[in-house]
Amino acid sequence: MIKKVFRPFWSYDVQKTEKWLMSMAEKGYFLVKINRVTRIFFFQKGEPKKLTYRIGFDKMQGEVLSRGLKLEGWTKVLRTGNWFVTSNEKPLEQMKTSTVRDGIIKHNRIIMYIFGSLLIYLSIMAAFFLSISGLFLISDDSQVIIEESPYWILTFIYFGALLATFVLALYSVVTIHRTNKTLLNEKIIRDGLPNLTHGEGSLSKVEEKQLKRSGKLIKKRKLGWMYAPDKLEEWLENMEEQGYNLIRVSKTGTTFHFLIGHPRKVSYCADYQNIADESYSDIHRDAGWKRVFASFGSLQKWSIWSREYSENEERPEIYTDKTNQLKHARKIAITYSCMFLPLIIIYMFNLSLGVELIQDNRLDRLRIFTIIVMVFAILSFGSFSIRIWMYYSRLKKRI
Repeated sequence: MIKKVFRPFWSYDVQKTEKWLMSMAEKGYFLVKINRVTRIFFFQKGEPKKLTYRIGFDKMQGEVLSRGLKLEGWTKVLRTGNWFVTSNEKPLEQMKTSTVRDGIIKHNRIIMYIFGSLLIYLSIMAAFFLSISGLFLISDDSQVIIEESPYWILTFIYFGALLATFVLALYSVVTIHRTNKTLLNEKIIRDGLPNLTHGEGSLSKVEEKQLKRSGKLIKKRKLGWMYAPDKLEEWLENMEEQGYNLIRVSKTGTTFHFLIGHPRKVSYCADYQNIADESYSDIHRDAGWKRVFASFGSLQKWSIWSREYSENEERPEIYTDKTNQLKHARKIAITYSCMFLPLIIIYMFNLSLGVELIQDNRLDRLRIFTIIVMVFAILSFGSFSIRIWMYYSRLKKRI
């Protein structure tokens, strides 16, 4: 007897899917096939028993499991594309070896990046539509005539499809982000690594309060440093040479906490990753770097790394290949330009409509305020784009 079950978003939360497969096995239904296109699971009826399932994603995984997994009692249930499912009759807590999650995390990040881009695009289009509609509605002299479309059903279908796409993109980004966070914690527990996200080896809150009262702890704010990361690195290194030792960066990345200590040589690197490999942080740690800040963003991941060195030692750098460093800076500049350019175009178009109102002497307080906001937005986003390309230009000249 074959049982079919439709689960459209099973790959978004593999841990939840594994628990569901375990519950199905306890009811006597054992997984035999997954159709990735239709998202349908096929189960074979049998004698109920307890099984532990583990889902993996690996392009290099062959039909045969590794020797270590076999010795632990794992057997391969199926493989579909790059996805594979294994099972074990022992409980997970009794096993030392299981399927690695790095492939799933990286695959999820790619999907989240795609849906995130779609979400940003739809949000920009919605803002553009609403801003244009708002300008016409607040205009006293303009007459807005709404004509009923003869194909109104197509109009509703179109906007319904856009809304459904927006909801799907939002759901995908939120769910995958939560899943990846859980999988990362699972990896940390498995590898025995400390869960240090916003500063490795920072002081407790009680200790910070005592240092603040004694005047030994100061705070400095740096807004928009990600548009000129080389200047941030230079500033932090100068602070260290003056005896201000960085101990923590706020969760937003804008406030830097310094302990008044002794001058020291510390190399800093502000690093950006679109889709970071999970082995990326381990490589830097093995090279002696400490992460003092990591942003919450999954689509845009900023990290600040530090490494102390002696007077006689050459200043260490994360990027030993200068060409690779330049390509990395160019990637940052292109990414932010793609983010800001559509917004600048939209605000400039809206501003041109506002200029027409000025020429026709049809201004009121609301329109003046709207024009000021649009000018401020254009200057802000424009300055961000210019600053990031100036950073790329400085690095290019240096290299």
